[in-house]
Amino acid sequence: MLADNVNPMKPLTCVWRAGCLATILCLPARSLAADPPLPAACAPTLEAAARSLADGDLVAARDGFQTVLADVAAPAFVRGLACTGLAETALAGGDRPGALAWWQRQAADTSLAPFQRQLAMRRLEEAGRAATGRSVRAPAEFRATLPSLPPPAVTFFVSSDGDDTNDGSRNRPFASLARARDAIRQFKQAQGGKLPNGGAQVQVAAGEYPVRETLTLGAGDSGTADAPIVYRAAPGTTVRLQGGTPVANWRPVADAAAEPRLSPDVANAVLVADLKTLENQDWGDATALRARPELFVNGVPQTLARWPNEGFVKTGEIRGTNTFKVWNTISGCRDGRFEFVEDRPLRWLDEPDVRLYGYWFWDWFEEYQTVAAIDADRRTFTLAPPFSNYGYRKDQRYYAVNVLRELDQPGEWYLDRPAQRLYWLPPDGVQPNTAEVVVSRFAAPFIRLENVRHVILLGLTLEAGRADGIHVSGGEDCLVAGCTIRRMGGDGVVVQGGRRHGVFGCRIETMGCGGTRVAGGNRETLEPGGHFVENCVVRDISRIKRTYTPAVHLDGCGNRIAHNRFEDMPSSAMRIEGNDQLIELNVIRDVVKESDDQGGVDMFGNPLYRGVVIRWNRWSDIGGGTHNGAAGVRLDDMISGVAVHGNVFERCGAVIFGGVQIHGGKDNLIDNNLFIDCFAGVSFSRWGEKRWLEAIERFRPQAAAAIYAVRYPELANLTTGADVNDLSRNVFVRCGRIYLRNAGIPRTALARVIPEAFELSRVSDRTALQADPEFRAALFEPIPLDEIGPYEHAWFAGAGASVR
Repeated sequence: MLADNVNPMKPLTCVWRAGCLATILCLPARSLAADPPLPAACAPTLEAAARSLADGDLVAARDGFQTVLADVAAPAFVRGLACTGLAETALAGGDRPGALAWWQRQAADTSLAPFQRQLAMRRLEEAGRAATGRSVRAPAEFRATLPSLPPPAVTFFVSSDGDDTNDGSRNRPFASLARARDAIRQFKQAQGGKLPNGGAQVQVAAGEYPVRETLTLGAGDSGTADAPIVYRAAPGTTVRLQGGTPVANWRPVADAAAEPRLSPDVANAVLVADLKTLENQDWGDATALRARPELFVNGVPQTLARWPNEGFVKTGEIRGTNTFKVWNTISGCRDGRFEFVEDRPLRWLDEPDVRLYGYWFWDWFEEYQTVAAIDADRRTFTLAPPFSNYGYRKDQRYYAVNVLRELDQPGEWYLDRPAQRLYWLPPDGVQPNTAEVVVSRFAAPFIRLENVRHVILLGLTLEAGRADGIHVSGGEDCLVAGCTIRRMGGDGVVVQGGRRHGVFGCRIETMGCGGTRVAGGNRETLEPGGHFVENCVVRDISRIKRTYTPAVHLDGCGNRIAHNRFEDMPSSAMRIEGNDQLIELNVIRDVVKESDDQGGVDMFGNPLYRGVVIRWNRWSDIGGGTHNGAAGVRLDDMISGVAVHGNVFERCGAVIFGGVQIHGGKDNLIDNNLFIDCFAGVSFSRWGEKRWLEAIERFRPQAAAAIYAVRYPELANLTTGADVNDLSRNVFVRCGRIYLRNAGIPRTALARVIPEAFELSRVSDRTALQADPEFRAALFEPIPLDEIGPYEHAWFAGAGASVR
């Protein structure tokens, strides 16, 4: 998985992009010539047959589809669409057995892409359900199977007013989860090392529990399917595992060293607290990930004193001596020295620890940097090593933090570490003596599961830590369910290895880094991991590390992200690595608000990341970016063999990106999607054969391995057909452009443009679609809008609130 401050694959982009994006990076969006509204379809006979079906001429439709099917030169995806058309024609004529036969033929045709075969299999399943009087779709079939908790054989109780010398009974509860864990160990040992059916449960009473050490469970703390071990909040209560320390001894500033550095406008309102009396004496670093403390007031993170108070300023002339150029046009330096343009930094000459946060070279990657010196005469910052990963260049965005002289806005704070004093300008309306003011203290995961099986963490709230919430490594069948993880400095849940672990129904918000990092399965053997992130709400994350900390970073093989809502993020909501990953039925909105060259979901840099399916998701209001823009689905450098099906894209795309952006990949299927009010529907950054062959050379040995050749037979053509992708059955409503930089290379079929008003609910109803000539002529399949997003469940952390 990605390290905190570096994307190990991304540096390759600086070389590979020279062929195409270098020529357009600096051009304004409107200077790009749009492609024709709809390029010529690759199969005119297919188009005519589909139109005949929409017009009710079933004979002409059948003959046309059969002609396409018999054409051995037709692209495989076109022949698959012909099978679909023949099945729909048979249904329109009342010939249900005929329709079944065509779907069966499509499902059995190994020359088709696996996803097209799966579409036919699903239609067969739906037909079977309809034949027995059941609903065509069964939402439960697209939801995770969760364990059913049996009555526990033993229950231990924990209370904030308990005592670890007690016996853990309801009337004499323990005070800590660690003591309850030890009690389960003792009980298990007394049972011969095996829990009886029903397993063990730890029930935690409502209250606040200070976290002073990580609760670690090992292999010996495992349960079984019939005897799980459950750590849970008592039903209907809130259990807060608290990694912070309250701060209450506020007073006006009266020390001679600090008072002159405060802005006269607010000096009388700034408060100071002496931290020497608190239990914690490790105040970390001002900007180090998973180590920096934060101040939270009534649950709201306060702002480390910064300038400017909103937005960014730009770097001036670069004065470093270790210079370089990218594409022979963009000048930069590797050693951190550059001019500042504004006068404000001249006030900071006596500031002991100024930090700068910036997008120092590319607008898709940022870092904090420490200022070693400020030269007032030359108006220059000199930074301390380590320098930024990609170097520095002029006119890049940055701002300053950890500057006491910039504590001038309500909600800002500053920590004087040597003196152990915390300065704070309370927000308007906040009373320091009655507010909950907490400084984060604990700098390690709250809970760690190592090679554990069948353990469930249920309904707990983790908050105010400097690092991650929960770590799971190895093991099998563990579940984090209905938990709230908030106001942390790191990630919510990290799953590394193991099999069939789940993050379900959790609410993860106000995080310094990401929501979840999940890796499982084996890319060498293509063995699935079976992990899932489902029915969660992840929002307001990446507050400290603004890029490459998504709601879900998924790696490995054979895992799933489903029924979640991801919103309010400066960069991507999902980052997908690996094979056979399934992303379905999620709501993604208002993301990629600050970074550039990203997507709501992002994949990058490996042409063997095959078998990934992105279906039935709703992507809304993803239109940020600076030079390149933001996409809903972004298939970056060489990503190939991905199926993007049945998605809704609303107001997506910007600058040079559409709702879907394909950068140099091939064999992708963009099928049956709806684009509404998008800057553009689909955009392309073409590579050409030479660049493609050079880039894939290092992947060819793995592509030739037997297991890859069998699972992904299209890899036999890895070296041919650069930039060729298949676009079918997509509908575009009021989009500024349909395709960007298409150049006729992708193969398109059955696309439709609808310029007038459009009622979104129509796409969920098969009968309504069949009655609409434009959708009928696209062979458009329903999109299950009502199933997209979280759903009500007893283990949903937001139960009782709106889940959509």
